[in-house]
Amino acid sequence: MVTVLVMTTVLMIMAVGMYFVASREITMSGADMRGSEAFYYAEGGLETAIDIISNESATDYQLTQPREDDSADGYGYLMDPSPGQREDPSNPVEMAIGEETFTIWVNTVDEDGDPCSGCGLNLATTNPAYLEITAEGRSGDGYRKLKQRVRVQASGYPLTFFIDGDINANGNPFVSNQSIYVRGNVYGREKIEVTGTDLVYGGPARVLATGTIYDKANGGNSQIYTATGLPNGNNWDAAYVNDRDSRGPAGNTFSLEELQGIINPSGLSATQLETLKSQAQNNGYYLNPSSGGIQVRQSDLPSREGSVVVFIEYSGGTPSNNLVDLNFTWPSMSTGQALVIVLGGSVKMTGQAIGHMQGIVYCPDGIVEAHGGGNGDYTGFVFGKGLINVGNFEFNMTQEFIDDAPFFAWTVTRETAWREIDR
Repeated sequence: MVTVLVMTTVLMIMAVGMYFVASREITMSGADMRGSEAFYYAEGGLETAIDIISNESATDYQLTQPREDDSADGYGYLMDPSPGQREDPSNPVEMAIGEETFTIWVNTVDEDGDPCSGCGLNLATTNPAYLEITAEGRSGDGYRKLKQRVRVQASGYPLTFFIDGDINANGNPFVSNQSIYVRGNVYGREKIEVTGTDLVYGGPARVLATGTIYDKANGGNSQIYTATGLPNGNNWDAAYVNDRDSRGPAGNTFSLEELQGIINPSGLSATQLETLKSQAQNNGYYLNPSSGGIQVRQSDLPSREGSVVVFIEYSGGTPSNNLVDLNFTWPSMSTGQALVIVLGGSVKMTGQAIGHMQGIVYCPDGIVEAHGGGNGDYTGFVFGKGLINVGNFEFNMTQEFIDDAPFFAWTVTRETAWREIDR
């Protein structure tokens, strides 16, 4: 009996010990699993933030706007509007995965990773800026916090009115708050009226051409006018001929080197175009015609709310014969921008059809035609191989448009690998 009691006691002690060991292992395994889940949620948060910066928004204005999320109040800020709260924001973006969550926010930092308030993102320069992304992941009692620094750089895409060829202004176009950059000549039957300040690149709004600006051959008026209606030599920069009234600045030239020092005349990269093409195919408007003229109507577009990418890619024909007639208004009765990319073709905008549009027309292979019938009003960037203006078409730039600039303006590079700072 004594032996049995001793053996029973030993076995009970061993069983209790094994139970506690097993319970501890289960608890540790569960905690490790929840910690791993929290880590993957935090890592997913980093990727989400990088995706937002790369493909949706990256200006200071865009990052500090409220975004819909899964928090109790229904919104959060990717970057806190108050610079002093960006390291530890009160209302970051919170996303839910089932019953679990990850939280993300960004802060402006310098190249060493130190927070800074005066190093915001600047579209008008290719100098890099830096953002530090913080992501918190939670799964039950599991918690992980990761940080990663990224370099954010403007692509150099001309954020302005840029013509990679000649301009033929056969009417009275009105250009406000942006300059006209021309890698070629400017011909004018009437006059181009330029007014205001170049909101992106600074200085007075003006015409800068690497070729020659030609005056009317049969009259005394210059085709470059300021808002006062009087020619002003400070408002253009190029060789100038046929100046019958000696109004032009003789010998004033603007070189290709000077142009390249301001903008990137080569336009969008192949990677950026592929990104835009994917956007158009997934939730925009994509067309791959063989050749010939087509019309893009309002009813062709998938949405009247938010920005839309219209991507038309010709597989044959010539740009002069492949004419895309834009016959829609944007953002009339809607919000957002129309980003129109035409490869292998030309673009026609008619005032009566286009109405009031804002966005981008990117036509690197053909002519952009702007017809003033109906007093067309366009706010945004233009990139064309040439420009023909007929009638009184208005090209505008506003600070609101620049603040909410198109998403493909940025290249995002991971400056460092993620690092875990809390768990």
